[in-house]
Amino acid sequence: MAKDSTRTSAEQQRAAVALSAGESMTASLAATAVGEAVADTSGEKLKIRERLAYGVGDIGGNLIFAPISAFLLFYFTDTVGIGAAIAGTLLLFGRVLDGTMDLILGTLIDRTSTRWGKARPWILFATPVVVISFVLLFNIPAGLGTGAKELYAFVMYFICLGVGFVGSNLAYHTLLSVITSNSKMRVSLTVIRTFFALVTTLVVNFVTIPVITANGGGQAGWTLISIIYGVISAVTFLIVFFGTKERVKGTIKQDDGKKLPLRTTLGILFRNPYFFLAFGFFLLNYILTGTAGVGVFYAKDVLGDPNIYSFLGLVQLLPLIIGLWFMPAIIARFGKRKLILSGVVVTIVGVLISLIDPTNLTLVIAGGLVRSIGGIPAAAGLFALVADVVDYGEWKSGVRLDGMTYSAATAGQNFGAGLGVALVGWLLAAGGYNGQAATQPASAVSMEILLFLWLPLIVAVLMGVIMWFLNIDKNLSQIQRDLSARRAERAAEASANA
Repeated sequence: MAKDSTRTSAEQQRAAVALSAGESMTASLAATAVGEAVADTSGEKLKIRERLAYGVGDIGGNLIFAPISAFLLFYFTDTVGIGAAIAGTLLLFGRVLDGTMDLILGTLIDRTSTRWGKARPWILFATPVVVISFVLLFNIPAGLGTGAKELYAFVMYFICLGVGFVGSNLAYHTLLSVITSNSKMRVSLTVIRTFFALVTTLVVNFVTIPVITANGGGQAGWTLISIIYGVISAVTFLIVFFGTKERVKGTIKQDDGKKLPLRTTLGILFRNPYFFLAFGFFLLNYILTGTAGVGVFYAKDVLGDPNIYSFLGLVQLLPLIIGLWFMPAIIARFGKRKLILSGVVVTIVGVLISLIDPTNLTLVIAGGLVRSIGGIPAAAGLFALVADVVDYGEWKSGVRLDGMTYSAATAGQNFGAGLGVALVGWLLAAGGYNGQAATQPASAVSMEILLFLWLPLIVAVLMGVIMWFLNIDKNLSQIQRDLSARRAERAAEASANA
């Protein structure tokens, strides 16, 4: 749109938005039009180098999260000798505390203002905490008594996930919202980070047990693998910090320049209905992540070989890794919600295939492949969806709460994964599982089948119900246009007052 010299700068910018809306342009194009009018770079296309620098953060995050989710309970029961029920309870209690930290740290992130931005500093300073405590978590001293081992395990678990990981991971999630305002670019970033996350999880699932076995199957193997994972994590977190830039500037300040009181920001947050729906979806999604730890038990006792777990991980992750790259174009056409709902239906079909005969490796693999295909839309769009929830909150209230809104994701992640791990420990104990025994009773095997197949079926149905109501796509174009107009007006006012 050509500029009219007789108009004020603000009028030209509002006209750019109105023209974009009138011609039914997409939200991202509307935002781009406004950005060009006011030299606003928040919606600009990011260079490949910065996209990759952002994406590798999920390598580090999942070198911490994936081993804890998949193997920590196994390490506690079969290497350290902590009972399954006690171990599961410790992990659940730790995750409950982790979840309470999310909203606290989200509030602090939103109130952080430095030359590096508000999210990146938290990634930097949380890195040594999460890495060191992760290594110590998988190195419980053998000379401690039973009670001392349990206390040590709980303390290190809380420091690792409740302090270090929550701090770095919540900031990393928040960075997606402030690195760009472009909705399509956010999906692209989500695809890149999820690709790295899946590949990392695949590698962790595939190599961890073989490396442990090759080093004697005891503590020496866990020490080696935890140090390797920790060092690589630290490097990737530093790449994120130095390789990215925050562009979307939000504010929680009042007209007098003072920051909004905490009670006010909490009220704004809790009036956003999508905040609670996002929390519920992440809770259910990560319950499944938490129960993924039963996979190694399932492979050992139901399928007869613990090393099959590595192959099952490959089967379930490979379709995701390939399918992710087709998602940005498909999501742009159909929207996140419709595709995630369709994926839920496919996931249910996959579980039903495996349930035909849970001891048949062929059916378990076939069902796992179908389940993996069903999970592609959520993997590609879920974190970008939370960024949309942030935008919705700003659209309704005028206050942007990136960190506090993303706490819905990380709190759901922590509560869900903790509950999932606890369910594994409790139900295995209820089934009579004994990690020191050569064989397990039929009741324990039945519990493993319940956790590996029946629970995912129930959770998938509940996720579909939540996504049915999480219909933020219907307003997304209007939200993006209105926010672009507001940023244009603020930029014009700042320029006029300069």
